[in-house]
Amino acid sequence: MRYGVLMAAALALGVGRAPGQSLAQRVRGAGDGRVQFRFASRPGVCGDGHGTISGGDHNVMRGDWSARDADGEWRRRCAPGPVRVVLRSAGGSVERLSVNIGGNDSAADVHDLGTVPAHDAVSYLLDLSGGPSRRVGDDAVLAVVLADSTTPWPSLITLARSAESRDTRESATFWLGQAAAARVNGTTLFADHGEADESDDEVVRGEAIFAISQQPRDESVPMLIRVARTNKDPVLRRKALFWLGQSGDPRALDLFSQILSENER
Repeated sequence: MRYGVLMAAALALGVGRAPGQSLAQRVRGAGDGRVQFRFASRPGVCGDGHGTISGGDHNVMRGDWSARDADGEWRRRCAPGPVRVVLRSAGGSVERLSVNIGGNDSAADVHDLGTVPAHDAVSYLLDLSGGPSRRVGDDAVLAVVLADSTTPWPSLITLARSAESRDTRESATFWLGQAAAARVNGTTLFADHGEADESDDEVVRGEAIFAISQQPRDESVPMLIRVARTNKDPVLRRKALFWLGQSGDPRALDLFSQILSENER
């Protein structure tokens, strides 16, 4: 019993960890199999520890959590942070990656690296994101976006332009659009905008934004950029930026880069 307590204390203090090792070196040192680590999450993010994640009014996370929100049941079970990443390695390469908020995988075959600095995790995950595996890249991008106290947007711009996996490029572009929308509206990425009903006029204009997005890119992208840049309605700006994020057009990435580099926080 005493041995177990001493081992737990040693792990908490980092005893036995080689000094100066990077997260990548620690993952490789764990060998093939599953490796788990945690890092601080952005404010406004919560999850159930099993792949279902919520952030503000984003319904794009893993799991159909909105359908289980009756009587606040989901909100009671939605615990804030930390981000928990579980990797599966084989032959020295990461083959799978899953992202959770909270929870724990205590299986005997899981090598637990404990809590790591968010910046170290982001640096490692960005390196993983650039490879050919969509199973790794897409979820690695999500984990990067969830990390607290980091500014990953310049790196995500690079990923959106050059990642080997199309899914990774699309994931990076989507989150860049969301971050740009938050920036132009003066909010944070996972802010909750509430459930205020749109007026009939706002509904019609929102449908017009969607109709524009369905036109050929040479017509739609300049119009959406104009709305995102100049319209006074924050809801319409968000919608325009959302559809620009779906377009895959280099001009959309140029706009996101400009917005996110202005008054950098």
